[in-house]
Amino acid sequence: FCEIHYAETTIVPIGIKNSYPTEINFTLLEARVTQMKEELFKIINKEIDSYYYNLAIEVCKEVGARKASTPMVLMGRFESLRPGYYGSLGLNIICDTLIKLFIYPNILIFNITYLKKPMDYLQEVLVPEAALRLISQDREGISLEDAR
Repeated sequence: FCEIHYAETTIVPIGIKNSYPTEINFTLLEARVTQMKEELFKIINKEIDSYYYNLAIEVCKEVGARKASTPMVLMGRFESLRPGYYGSLGLNIICDTLIKLFIYPNILIFNITYLKKPMDYLQEVLVPEAALRLISQDREGISLEDAR
């Protein structure tokens, strides 16, 4: 109850004041993510710099690749990996769409995603990168840095 009350009285009004959408059309989300396939592909191929890729690799180098994928280490970065106001439903749609685009057709393979496993790469790099782009679109083209 306390968290819901805090969200309703504090977080939601701040979001509305900052032009966050009050409703999200989740039925269009898969198509919107699919439209950014080429840009995400450029992230995979390192043609576009990725804040989240750099963060993931930095953590791998700091604690080791195996430990970087443990629940405790991931929980420490949970806040930065969430898809913003898209919430858990948005996370599921974004993740499922990216799996269809990059895992099923074997685009994300270990040779490309090393030091991360392909699914870890998808969740730690592509999901938040897709969310940034969605937020940028929702907020009339704000920069990816501002979206983050």
